[in-house]
Amino acid sequence: MKYIVYTLILLFTVACNTQDSISGDDYFDDEEYVKAIDAYTSYLATHPDHVKSLYNRGRSYEEVGKTEEAIKDFEAIIDLDPKNINAYLSLAKISYNTKEYSKVLVYSGAAIDLNENMAQAHFLAGRAEHQLGYFDQAMESYNNAIAINRDFGEAYLYRGAVKVGKEHFSSACEDFRFAKSLDVPEADKAIKDYCK
Repeated sequence: MKYIVYTLILLFTVACNTQDSISGDDYFDDEEYVKAIDAYTSYLATHPDHVKSLYNRGRSYEEVGKTEEAIKDFEAIIDLDPKNINAYLSLAKISYNTKEYSKVLVYSGAAIDLNENMAQAHFLAGRAEHQLGYFDQAMESYNNAIAINRDFGEAYLYRGAVKVGKEHFSSACEDFRFAKSLDVPEADKAIKDYCK
């Protein structure tokens, strides 16, 4: 009888923990990030190596402005899975938002090393290079992002901005117009400011 009780308790515990993960996913999908964080935290207490839950909790922390907690989750993912491109890209985005451009290059570079066909990684590298004043490298990174994804509107926009800095206005305006055709909101202002 004792073994049956222990078995039932174990099954109940596993079922509850699995439910926490599923609830976390539901809350995450519904953009209820605080509830998602609570559910994932409960699940991760007994499943600390569950990468999807760590990643979604990290994204949820980002959404509610808890950047340090998000960074810890993404770094934990890399410790568990050094080839997790999404964790590197998330760290690159956070580093860009916090103006730590050298870190952006490290994280986006790691993502590119894992998969050189990641347009987003090339784009983030380009944005960091652009901010650091490495305009030729930024141009190359934007070109790489566009070569991988011809519909990457923001890459056209920022490549156009580099071209303005080089006084290649005609070519810049082509990029701005293409960005506009891809529904990049900032393209209208760029066209107004630099294109006749």
